[in-house]
Amino acid sequence: MTGPGPGGVGLHPAISLFSLGAPRDYDAFACLFGVRDFHGTWRPVAADRGLPPDLSPDVREDHAGWSGSAFAETWLAWPEIAAIDWTEPALPRVTHVSRHHRAENGALRLIHTHDWSRAFARASGINTLTTSPTDLADHCPEGTEWTTPTALLRAERARRRDAVPADGPWTPVWAVMETLAGVHGEENVRLVAWFDE
Repeated sequence: MTGPGPGGVGLHPAISLFSLGAPRDYDAFACLFGVRDFHGTWRPVAADRGLPPDLSPDVREDHAGWSGSAFAETWLAWPEIAAIDWTEPALPRVTHVSRHHRAENGALRLIHTHDWSRAFARASGINTLTTSPTDLADHCPEGTEWTTPTALLRAERARRRDAVPADGPWTPVWAVMETLAGVHGEENVRLVAWFDE
């Protein structure tokens, strides 16, 4: 993450994602940066922009230290993050099947967000051995439901918030960026990212 340097001149490193505990979060990488989105699930927010032209020498040196293994370099400014519509749906019509336990009183409780079990195959008639979850949209519309004596299964479409939960590992990143934006101005705070093989 970068913010204004001494005297407000240029942008300089403020804190690393590693320092904020950001994990290898492939769902978020796909949603935000289009990295490893093998099935075209998301319209990425900031994919393959390259390194910013005004990149600080420290960050440029850090990037060079990856010995050519870095790829998908990009950046994302705080105003863009603040403007993300977290309810935006994934591009495919259906992305997964959720399983809900049905209690005796009829109440439902979420058990799994990505069910691809034999029980689902029996209830839906979809052969889970020859069909991939990524092909689910070819077999049923969003909202299709199947029932068993103890469960309800539903074809659902992910939203950005599913990939980047409000209380997930990116929360500290957004909090630090928002704080820096409040001090230095929104346009002066950005996240610079790259990935390795």
